[in-house]
Amino acid sequence: MRVFPLLFTRRLFFAYGTLASSTIIGSYTNVNEQKHQSLLKSIVHSFSNVLMGNKESSMKVPSFDYDPFVSLRNNNFSDDEFERCFRYFDSLNEGLWTRDDFHRFLNALFSNKQRPYCILSDLVEQYFCETDYNQDEKIDFDEFIQAWKKPIECAVKPVSALVIVDVQNDFISGTLALHSCPANQQGEEVVPVINRILHDVNFDVVAYTYDWHPVNHISFYENRFLRKTAPESPITADKAHVLDTIIFIGSSDIAKRIEQTLWPAHCVQKGSGAALHGDLVRLDDAIHVYKGTNPEIDSYSAFWDNMKLSKTILDDELKKRFVTDVYVVGLATDVCVASTAMHAIENDYRTALIEDACRGVNEKEIERQRTVLNKNGCIFVQSNVLSGMISGEDRRPEMARRMFVENLKSIGRYKTHSNS
Repeated sequence: MRVFPLLFTRRLFFAYGTLASSTIIGSYTNVNEQKHQSLLKSIVHSFSNVLMGNKESSMKVPSFDYDPFVSLRNNNFSDDEFERCFRYFDSLNEGLWTRDDFHRFLNALFSNKQRPYCILSDLVEQYFCETDYNQDEKIDFDEFIQAWKKPIECAVKPVSALVIVDVQNDFISGTLALHSCPANQQGEEVVPVINRILHDVNFDVVAYTYDWHPVNHISFYENRFLRKTAPESPITADKAHVLDTIIFIGSSDIAKRIEQTLWPAHCVQKGSGAALHGDLVRLDDAIHVYKGTNPEIDSYSAFWDNMKLSKTILDDELKKRFVTDVYVVGLATDVCVASTAMHAIENDYRTALIEDACRGVNEKEIERQRTVLNKNGCIFVQSNVLSGMISGEDRRPEMARRMFVENLKSIGRYKTHSNS
């Protein structure tokens, strides 16, 4: 009988979330599967004893392919599954997490196809202190569930909306075409990118927004003499140019003063310039949002007018569909796209701007808005990573931070830390 030398490596997942690798060299003659499994069990047992200080665990070692977050999603985030998830990372089997346990939890949660994202040690410590509400240097199950139930559900099974902002003819080839603006960007370049996203990525909700102005709208350069200029305005109507900022005296029902950038007349209601670009894919079951309809106030955002005096239908429609995540694309990056993304954040949506599906007016303003959005919790991604994020496989830590903090505030458990 021939003897076959065998070299094999097994990756072992223990109940408390530890990954170990064992390389074993041996000689086997007709080793059957039962003996093979028996050997593996003994390896798990010996590694468990070493890593747990020779303490016997009453927990069952889960199967090698067990993923607590997949299991949570598949079991509809039941209470039993959350308890099992907590036990999975409890290395001492005492109903409490140590800092190491908590760090393993973060690594498993914030990962892309089980490959952890790097989280700075200061942020790990900050998360630990924020979760440890009673400040006893351990995380108990109640602290875990209060702090992390909602963020986990949103990360693992997000409900995602694609908001397509103002991909209208006037911004591409008409009176306010981006190629004529200071950044000299080509608005039509977003169309094939957005079409590919609509084809390849299974968004739960899609919304199209429209600038939809009456002919006497306050933002039109051509209308600058229709309203009185305020004495404190930096420029008078007769000396103003396109893209200048002017201050008008407002009406009693709006505001005493209205600061307004002057744009060429654009996207006039029912005109060809207000229509979506002809090549843009339109979905039958999409939401359609019309903004800027009040002649006395502009509305960059798809959620609110510029003074937050009135809101569109968008937030109500997204809430009705239980949306957790908003992805913003379209025109123009530094104006309506940025304003829509900021209001999405303020309305408590996890928010991302898809950079290769946006084009803007002014390079400096694009960078300024990027900095502001990033500081407030918006992330910036390319369209080729969307499928993993929408499915909940790609769970980015920067996407979750604001929601985590807002959740703690809503239940009265948030305590300010020096590096928040």
